Amino acid sequence: MNMTPVVYKDFWFKITGCLVSSYIIDALNRDESIFQRLGSKYFYIDIAGGFVIALILWEIVRLATRYLDKKLSWTAYPGKRTLLQLLLGVLLPSLFSFVFTLLWMRIAYDQDIFKTTWLYNEFYTVIIIILFINLIYFSWWLYLVWKQQQDLILSTENKIGVSDQQSPYETIEVTKAGKTILLPQNNIAYSYLNNGYCYIKPFEGESFVTTYTLDELTKMLSQTHHFRVNRQILINKKACKAYKSIEFGKIELELDPASKIPVIVSQKRAKDFRKWISAGGVS
Repeated sequence: MNMTPVVYKDFWFKITGCLVSSYIIDALNRDESIFQRLGSKYFYIDIAGGFVIALILWEIVRLATRYLDKKLSWTAYPGKRTLLQLLLGVLLPSLFSFVFTLLWMRIAYDQDIFKTTWLYNEFYTVIIIILFINLIYFSWWLYLVWKQQQDLILSTENKIGVSDQQSPYETIEVTKAGKTILLPQNNIAYSYLNNGYCYIKPFEGESFVTTYTLDELTKMLSQTHHFRVNRQILINKKACKAYKSIEFGKIELELDPASKIPVIVSQKRAKDFRKWISAGGVS
């Protein structure tokens, strides 16, 4: 399946995360509460400076992540991707964090960073936050790729299960007593798998064995009138006598002629089944 590059819609998430990160770093090793500091102008200076630094660092992580997403997939190159993500997404922004904080403390407060506790306290917290941001983007990537795969699968199933195209095969070859019989499509109630063999059940009489696979029959039979409800069975609309919703969003069908095993529409296919069964026209 062809996957499109993932897009992180993270503007407000990034802004909020930078504000929270700035406050966390500012609040370390302070005895005053936030309510006590609200009256001090230095609180707002610290938050503003920390926010700008956090925003730059976050953007470095984001740019590194987007660049690596295009060059190295997590699934295709896990080892190389992990190494480069640590270098570009963790080590590089951590280094910039030190440089920017050094400059900020010198410009804003005329302080020497080496004479403060920043390197022994806040710096470790900054690294942890940077690691956490990388983890967020990794988890986000997994979710977006999974969602793309589900959308592609659903799109493919729609083309197979609810297409209005008519099949060029008016009859299907089945076997019984050593003879090959041509069974008209409108006589097929459902096709199903059993013990590794594919069977075709007509509306009247016993089931026939066929050399076709269920995947092949899905493509050969009229897609307006036949629907692949799950991996095991393909049904004719006329054979569906009734259906009901069951647990986890699945649907249980009652077929005529009756099936020896329960016929369950999978959760992924339930929405498409409802569209198909409610559409006009039967074979």
